[in-house]
Formats: sequence, structure tokens, C-alpha cells
Amino acid sequence: MIQHGARVGDAKLWYDQAKKYFYLLVSLEIERTDPTLESHKQVIGVDVGIRYLAVTAASTGQTSFYAGKRVRHQANHYARLRKRLQQKGTRWAKRRVRRIAQRERRLQQQANHVVSKHIVRTYPRSLIGLEQLSDIRERTKRRKRRRKKKGKGTELVSRKARKSNRVYSQWSFAQLQGMIAYKAALAGSMAIKVDANYTSKSCPKCGHTSDKNRPQKGLLFHCQNCHYELHADLVGARNITMRALLLRQDWGKTGHLSVAPDASDKEAKALRLQRYSELRWSPEASPSRSTGRGD
Repeated sequence: MIQHGARVGDAKLWYDQAKKYFYLLVSLEIERTDPTLESHKQVIGVDVGIRYLAVTAASTGQTSFYAGKRVRHQANHYARLRKRLQQKGTRWAKRRVRRIAQRERRLQQQANHVVSKHIVRTYPRSLIGLEQLSDIRERTKRRKRRRKKKGKGTELVSRKARKSNRVYSQWSFAQLQGMIAYKAALAGSMAIKVDANYTSKSCPKCGHTSDKNRPQKGLLFHCQNCHYELHADLVGARNITMRALLLRQDWGKTGHLSVAPDASDKEAKALRLQRYSELRWSPEASPSRSTGRGD
């Protein structure tokens, strides 16, 4: 602590030492043993979103939903307040907008921290599958305008849809995945990433993939082929689980585990998607219930 009357040079020296100590703590590395197939028998998939910040599906059939209604309501409140302040345009209003932005970041960090901590504690010693979210905003652009019901031309989408677009674009999915990854490593689990293509459009029961499987992009998944119905986010989590199970199976056969898919090789990605289309959901196929290394 700097005492009253201390010189500016002493204060600067203290600040520099504190900064070096902080960076030392941040760069601290923890050595852990290499993961093995036997130590990660359970596999779970995590689907991230807005209505539910995360939905998990374990290979044993266990599921968990982490609702985002409270934080979504708070984010909408901040957005309305920020809009009113921006319309004023005064210096005080601009300072207020910056403080609101800081509150939003703390809200995201706290919510993501709580969810990631609970996931890692609920599924210890697990292989956790996450979606590869590179260019996710470009691949899932939200519609801003729609055709008029009567007459030519277009009009803005509903107020509810615009609000959903805003919240979706502001939430930090990558931060949540990053927290899950590093907390999993500290807890003896391991996070890997799989391709995100068609996870919410592919039927986990028959493999049929179509945009029509999610009517109006709602929360109900209805397969147009086998008429299988389930919560859409849970369908996504189960598809992620199956893809992580496939990687674990390859790990047992080759001794090599791919922690993230190579999106630059289009041919390799096409082969992976072909293998994914052949997967079928079955909790009985859990590695914790099998004895072979190849599952």
C-alpha cells in the first residue's frame, strides 16, 4: 500500500512491480498428466444459445438445460437504456453508455462462469464436445426484413425478432466455450471441438437433414422423415455428443485425438460430414457401458 506523502517515483515503481506480478499470475501454467481413453469414458455435447445458454446431452442419456431468460431480460433492459442515452448525445449520456457496456460485460462473464462451472462439476472426467463456432455470425445471419403479406416490397421483421437479433449478436458464445475448456482441463476433463454444420437440422434417430425439420426455426424439432420430435436445442446437443463419440472412437483406434476440426481442408470436411450423417443416437452405445477400446 502507498502511504500518504509517498513520492510519485515510488508510486510508479510500486505500480510496475504490481503489473509484473499480475502478468506472472496470468501466464502461470499448470502441468497435468496427458489424457487417456480410460480416464475419459463419459462423453457429453454442449449446445450454446440464447433461450438456453447451454444444453448438455451425455452419452448415458443424462441432459441439462441452463435457461437464459434472466440474463436475456437484463440485456434487453440495458439495450433500451442505451438507446435512450444515445438519442440524447450529451457528454454525460456517453459516459453512462460506457458504464452500461461494462455492466453488460460483467453480466456475460458472471452468467458464463456459473454455467461453465456447473457443467464441469456435473460431468467429471469427461470428454466434452463443443461446436466449432468460427464465422458463426456469418453462417447464421438473422433476417432483418421480410416480404409484405399483401403487395410488393419488404418490411422490417417484428419487434420481437429484432430484439432477438440484437441479443443474439451481443452474447459471447466463444467466452462460454473458453470457460468450459479451461475449467474442464483443471477438473481432469477435456474439451474438444466438432463441426457445427447441421447439428440442429439433422435427426439423431434417422439421420434425415432438412431445414423443414425445425418449423419457423422454433424450439420444436420435428423430423419430416421419421416424425421424431424433441427440443431443438437438445437435438443439437445430442448430435454434438455423437460427433464427439466418433472422435473418441478414432482416438481408441489410432491413438490420436483431434481437438478441433480443420475447416480449411474442404475435402476432409466433406468426409467428416458424410460420417456424421451415418451416426444414430443410442445411449446404450455409451463408452462407459462398453469394454473395448474401439467402443
